[in-house]
Amino acid sequence: MQQDRPRKLQRISQACDLCHRRSIRCRPSNEDGDRCQNCYDFDVACTYERPSKRKKHPQAPAAPQQPSTRSSQTRSTLASDMPSVPSAQSNSTSTRNDSMAKANEFAPIPASMVNHDPGEIELPWKAFALSSETVVMDLFDVYMEIVYPLYPFFNEAVEKQKLKNRDYLTDKGFFASIMAMCALASARLRDGAVPSRMPESARNPEASSEIFFAAAKSVFTSDLDKLRGADYIRACTLLSLTSIQYGHSLDVQQYSGIGSTLIAMQRFFDEKYWPSGMEESQKETYRRLYWGTYTLDVFTAVVWNCFIRTQEVHLNVRYPDESDEGTIASTTLEAPPEHHRVSWLKGWNFTIDLYRVLEHVINKSRAKRFNHDDRRSVDSLVFGDDFSEKSVMATMLNMYYDLPPQFKATPPMTGDLTIDIYAFQAANIQATLQLLRMMLFSTEDGPSVDRKCDVANEVLSVFETIPTRYLRAISTPLIYQLGSIGSTLGSVFEQPLQHHVYARVCSSLKSMARLLEGLESNLQQSSGTSQGLWAQIEKIEQYMRQLRHEPPVQPLQQNNVAQPSMSMESHMSMENHMSMPPLQTIQGVNNGSIHNGFVQLPSDLALEWPWPLYQEGYCLDNNGF
Repeated sequence: MQQDRPRKLQRISQACDLCHRRSIRCRPSNEDGDRCQNCYDFDVACTYERPSKRKKHPQAPAAPQQPSTRSSQTRSTLASDMPSVPSAQSNSTSTRNDSMAKANEFAPIPASMVNHDPGEIELPWKAFALSSETVVMDLFDVYMEIVYPLYPFFNEAVEKQKLKNRDYLTDKGFFASIMAMCALASARLRDGAVPSRMPESARNPEASSEIFFAAAKSVFTSDLDKLRGADYIRACTLLSLTSIQYGHSLDVQQYSGIGSTLIAMQRFFDEKYWPSGMEESQKETYRRLYWGTYTLDVFTAVVWNCFIRTQEVHLNVRYPDESDEGTIASTTLEAPPEHHRVSWLKGWNFTIDLYRVLEHVINKSRAKRFNHDDRRSVDSLVFGDDFSEKSVMATMLNMYYDLPPQFKATPPMTGDLTIDIYAFQAANIQATLQLLRMMLFSTEDGPSVDRKCDVANEVLSVFETIPTRYLRAISTPLIYQLGSIGSTLGSVFEQPLQHHVYARVCSSLKSMARLLEGLESNLQQSSGTSQGLWAQIEKIEQYMRQLRHEPPVQPLQQNNVAQPSMSMESHMSMENHMSMPPLQTIQGVNNGSIHNGFVQLPSDLALEWPWPLYQEGYCLDNNGF
């Protein structure tokens, strides 16, 4: 009996649109019969919509076939086209001409591009990176303008030269960090960050943030010992930041965890284990990378209520040198005659101080919240209970007041990074100070409702003074940070409130909703916090109207929004998980009532708050049990 033979994959007679534009081999996919392998790898539709260019009669003799081996076909396809960079958008003449004009700036194609080695970068991703090199250069410029001031992980002059040399085509670690950088810069652009010059090539949908993210992700392996070098650590941090931009909390934890593991395996936390013979400029880049990764770790611990992987007392890494020389790293402003010149890194280093204090405040806050009766408190045994929220905040504010004036004001963005980078530091310092204030506030014993409202209003008023362009450059992380304010205000409704207190809390929540809505209006992957918050406020007010037997009023008006806002009915329809229960039953839920001038909301209204901490069912559905 003849044995069944595996199906033979036939050669595709005509390349699909994606493979044709990128001049790469189009071959069938074993995983998806409806797409070629490259379209399956890129997770895009496999189309054949371009017009046919065949001129010959179907019976005419065919042209000689190219060699069928992969290496020879790749050589003939890539090598013949590489003097001019492949256009990412075939119908855009300006983009094509720009790509061809810039092609001569780059080094020749590495010979390794024509050979496939399983240990090297996958060929489709190499081809993608090569065809997108103009986009990569543009996104690098975008990164340096809107991301670098907060995460200065690159030396502009050094990295640009490596990009022109096409080092990322042969260095897997550098490839991962560059693709991750592009993913983050592209996501920030899409979500409303406004650079001084919007590159046309960065608008190309085929070079989207998600494709760059997948390219960076492709080089990671389960054998972490093969991921040697700081480039992989940098890639992990950038991928974690991009995952925050997407709103994917599990990916945030995944790449932060991989990065922390690589730091531990390679002893990156101790400078004496760094490679010998390093130039001082490279050491400075390493220091910024390490401390930037540390601040991100503390930030995610606050936002997602997870543990801190790194403790500052174990770190033997110096702060970045404020007198470091380089390109943007050495930017200084002329100070008044009575003051000395100041580097922008002075403000960046102060932010690290804030996060180091924040780490200890988190530990103190959780020690109070998790009151275990099966063990002694080491905190009280060793360190005592001498901890005052007011004293800590007063100390940090005194340090803040001692900063040069450049770090205390956020003037409108000018487009000149040598000036704007100081305002970036001022905005980031204010945001971190308010995060510290909220965490210190959480350590207080039974603060009053008025105290909660005072702190929340103080924090919101600070953010309202920062120009929107800086807030949008900080982008999605700021929205998650504001959730701590919302949690504080939302907890007020768990207890009986007097009418005037209830009105004050609702007013604060509306101010917060307007701020969130302005920030979320441009986000591609919006967490929906502002919509859910408006819906929750409307539900509470509708409940209050029924208790007072007042006729319904028009839905809440949302002012000061960058884009046309939606009505409350639209908000409520989009938030199905927060739908309003029937009015005839809401009065009897958990004894919600008005008694002796106090308002007690039912628990289902007091606890349903749309803070990002609870997105994706992070605490329930994804706990692995």
